[in-house]
Amino acid sequence: MMFITHFNKLIRNKVLWSIFAFIVVVSFVAWTTQTGGGPAPDQVNRIGKLDGKFVKPEEFQSAYFNSLLSMSLMFGRPLKVNERVDQVLRTMAWRRLAALRESAGLEVPVTSDEVISAIRQQPYFSVNGQFQQDRYDAFVSQFLASLQTSEAQFEAHIHQELLLNKIKYLLAQAVWVSPLEVEQVFHQLYDTFVVSYVFLSRDDIAHSVKVSEDEAKAYFEGHREEFKIPEKMRVKTVAFPIEDFVDEGSFDEATLQDYYDDHIEDFTTRGSNDLLTATPFEAVEDDLRKQLAWEDAVVQAGDRVSDFEVALAPDREGRAPSFEDAARATGLPVITSVYFSAREVIPGLDENLEFSKAAFELRRTPDDYFSHPLKGASAYYLLAYDNRTDARIPDYGEVRADVIQAAMDEAVAEKLEQVARRIYDAAFAAVDKGASFAKALKGSGLEVVTSEPFSVKEGLDNNDFEHFYALVKDVLTHNSRELTELIPVKNGFVVGYVDSRVPASQSLLASVRNDLGRYVRNRREGMVFTDWQEYLLVSAKFEDLSPRKNTAEAVPDEESPAEDQE
Repeated sequence: MMFITHFNKLIRNKVLWSIFAFIVVVSFVAWTTQTGGGPAPDQVNRIGKLDGKFVKPEEFQSAYFNSLLSMSLMFGRPLKVNERVDQVLRTMAWRRLAALRESAGLEVPVTSDEVISAIRQQPYFSVNGQFQQDRYDAFVSQFLASLQTSEAQFEAHIHQELLLNKIKYLLAQAVWVSPLEVEQVFHQLYDTFVVSYVFLSRDDIAHSVKVSEDEAKAYFEGHREEFKIPEKMRVKTVAFPIEDFVDEGSFDEATLQDYYDDHIEDFTTRGSNDLLTATPFEAVEDDLRKQLAWEDAVVQAGDRVSDFEVALAPDREGRAPSFEDAARATGLPVITSVYFSAREVIPGLDENLEFSKAAFELRRTPDDYFSHPLKGASAYYLLAYDNRTDARIPDYGEVRADVIQAAMDEAVAEKLEQVARRIYDAAFAAVDKGASFAKALKGSGLEVVTSEPFSVKEGLDNNDFEHFYALVKDVLTHNSRELTELIPVKNGFVVGYVDSRVPASQSLLASVRNDLGRYVRNRREGMVFTDWQEYLLVSAKFEDLSPRKNTAEAVPDEESPAEDQE
């Protein structure tokens, strides 16, 4: 237990996290498998195809897990896997899987000694540079075991990483970085810029756009699927509030003292002098009482909702109380929800989409019309099937307001682009003839803003323009007195002009050339490796049979140039 507590504190350290990040994400993989995140039974062999053959789910899940681990290590923290991140990870998993399959024919050896050496070199398992077997044994016996992950699985992960790194090294031998490329990156990072810009926003023209009833109806006829009303559920709910079972008075001082003594490591910190100091019992007694009372209440509420679930199950003769009768016997009210889709939370139930997922798994049968207990932040819940509506295409009148808004959005977007292009073309022609940026934009009604001198290396945080990063990314490829491209950004367009670009000194270039060369080379090596993986997928006639949204959605529209160049 002392080892576990110590680990929970050390994991906040970014360096040590690089060793143990995979532990955090293993639980996600287990959760995905246990809660239906993987393929449905009728799709068990329908994840994807390579070389005309179905890929086994376990092979893909392994690649997915290792991709998630790699990303977590790169960011120095566990990733929160949402729909956007999931799509990126799926793409990475397919590339990884293809590379691993190809590696089987490349005869790139990774010995057990190399795996052992890689593990032994991890700093957490060492003291004064010497590997400590007891630390590693504790790691395996407590952490890996508690997460149902074996030492063999951990070693297999290390083996896989070493193999891919060796292949990447072999491909990198063909990479060459020219001195000109290094100098270009240097100037993008260190040159000092002054830029002027204008921003044409959606709000600038929205007031001038009108949509008639006929235009809205025409839009609806051309986009009927966009207004499809999804399948919806309505459920009955019984809640078991955890707070109802809290009894702080049930824990006397002796009980709390025993808990404190048994878990003393939870209250111990390591000082700068490496000495361990325990927080006195008196300082944590009240918090302990609240904590244990809440934990006990969670158990009691869980027991009650489990009893309720059992009461709903039919007996051998098929007899069972109704959901309402069972709830009445417990003294709890039955709440009927409004209709909701699978992508909407059930109002009042902790804003948890997992509850909606559980609701859509219900069936109108004696055994399946009620859910398993669902734990929320403040209560346990049990759901019961009430009604379900099929997905359908509505009549225009049902969605008239939504249609008008959608038609208006499209009309505004079209006019916005037309106006922006007209302004840009006029400004480009004027600047080309020698006019200043301000003069070129005169009559457009847009405010010309001029920045303070800046360089990417010094940072861009002092500028409060929302789209400054997008502007700078375009500016980096332009010289003094040049107009940028017409830059699409959220809610509008930006046009920039480079008032001045002062080149950084050659002496500075000499001092950073080697570092920049390594940066460019490393980045290119990664690109070559990715291109090779994509080539393997194309060669294998890859088919993804579980389509998701476009991976581009997972990439922010406006990254910081500083992040790109570092």
